[in-house]
Amino acid sequence: MYDAIYRNDLIRAGAIRPIDIADVWEAEDIFPFALEGLTVDGSLYGIPVFLCGNFLIYDRDCVILAGAAHITDLDGESGLLLIASDDPSDREQYRLEVIADAAGGSNEGVEQIMALIDRLAIEAHKKDGSDSIAKAYDAGTGSGYISYSETMRFLTERASGTEIKTISFNDGDDVPRVYLDAVSVAAGVDGPRYQKCLELMNVIAEADILTALSVQDGRPQYLLLPRRSPYAALIARFPLYARLEEMAENENNLVITGE
Repeated sequence: MYDAIYRNDLIRAGAIRPIDIADVWEAEDIFPFALEGLTVDGSLYGIPVFLCGNFLIYDRDCVILAGAAHITDLDGESGLLLIASDDPSDREQYRLEVIADAAGGSNEGVEQIMALIDRLAIEAHKKDGSDSIAKAYDAGTGSGYISYSETMRFLTERASGTEIKTISFNDGDDVPRVYLDAVSVAAGVDGPRYQKCLELMNVIAEADILTALSVQDGRPQYLLLPRRSPYAALIARFPLYARLEEMAENENNLVITGE
């Protein structure tokens, strides 16, 4: 399994081999952008398993956050959001999203937006990891936070009043950038072993397995899935999955491939 951000590095190193789309079980069930994110020069390098991205998770009763479509809509606010803006890895992610969501993908004004994110972030938690941020929010800090959907599994006290949505990291159109985990076949695997690898990959990525992984001990894990079919059963049990489905099927989604 690999993160698509390393796709090109792995291909250049000859570490993974392409597979035929005809060998992917129920490929039509997978969102097209997810398959496109694993395709290079017409060759498919794996099967999508999980998606991930930076989303706004917030108290639905917070009028300011509920109405915000852009991070710039929050200019002048403070003390609302938990954001890991001082974590080097997270900061680089935010910077890329700021550029992606600028009108025309411009580099202009990036530092101003990053300064705004710093002002919006609650100071005591700017270095926290994603799990810690979710737990701090659940304990009553702030009115929302920016992180991955799966961090909502930590919410207990505020879970019933929480919403999730994408938000533009600039003042242009929101270009949702998502990370993608995929299973692939290592280079040099051939013959009967290759066929077994294909079968195992398909089992790992099939809808029933993804649905099962999305609920642990009766609690939703709020995983963002690249297949359509698991969402119906999950929504029936956990209505917030309807919002995850909307985000996952967004035709504007772009897989982060490190380019």
